[in-house]
Amino acid sequence: MPDDTQDVISGGHLVAKALKAEGVDRIYTLCGGHIIDIYDGCVDEGIEVVDVRHEQVAAHAADGYARITGKPGCAVVTAARAPPTPSPGSPTPSARSRPCC
Repeated sequence: MPDDTQDVISGGHLVAKALKAEGVDRIYTLCGGHIIDIYDGCVDEGIEVVDVRHEQVAAHAADGYARITGKPGCAVVTAARAPPTPSPGSPTPSARSRPCC
């Protein structure tokens, strides 16, 4: 029986490939089990993973990175009891037309 596992790519690796295609070279994140596969994909794609201590910090760091570099800023956070946790930092980039994801 042929081994088809070489043709399989995970969702996290697909996310990382999409981020790379959009010009993302760094993500800001609060580590969580649900998104570990995205980290693996990012490492494989050469995207730097910066771990922070709070979801809002990830959002603000991505915004600041986008402002300073002109590159896309990206915050990746995991599921939590309160899903809107990073949201206080989220409206700022879109309101100021910053390249964030």
